[in-house]
Amino acid sequence: MQNTDEALRQGRKWLTVAGVLATIAGFVAILVPAVASVTVAIFIGWLLLFGGITLLIDAFAVREAGRMALRILLAFAAGAAGLALLLAPLHGTYTLTVLLVLWFAITGTMRVAVAVAERGTPGAGWTGMNGVVTLLLAILIGANLPSSADWAIGLLVGIDFLFYGFGALAAASALKPNSAGSTPSRTVASNAA
Repeated sequence: MQNTDEALRQGRKWLTVAGVLATIAGFVAILVPAVASVTVAIFIGWLLLFGGITLLIDAFAVREAGRMALRILLAFAAGAAGLALLLAPLHGTYTLTVLLVLWFAITGTMRVAVAVAERGTPGAGWTGMNGVVTLLLAILIGANLPSSADWAIGLLVGIDFLFYGFGALAAASALKPNSAGSTPSRTVASNAA
């Protein structure tokens, strides 16, 4: 645990920057969740399109016709999914909402486990709270499908960014050196979490 504290102290400035940017992004996504949902759909569309292009290039690296054909099919599937999201991001938000609910259920569970494992580390309390809230949102939004697909992605991403930002800022604040120039004691840092 001491190595984690030291690494956080060394990156305190970047932790603060990440916390501020994540908090701002979280507030924006919560205020305009429909726009954030479409933005996420478009971003994933571009990733799939570029992934399809990469897979297509990779397909020609193999000389066996059967393997090449399967890789070309995979490339076209990824590219088609990307184009579909880019051309009609509103239709793709339902599928993305289902996948995002699954993703948040998994990451929420993992964050709770990390918070329990890292009790006493700066920011662990926020990590645990983030995990619990993320799990609850995954359950609530999953139960309200398909109507929640229009705004859910933006809301989930916004809340996730917000809690990450708060956790990063809390950890950075707990790691400020005291007036004597030394780093805070373990007790002070763990109380902030």
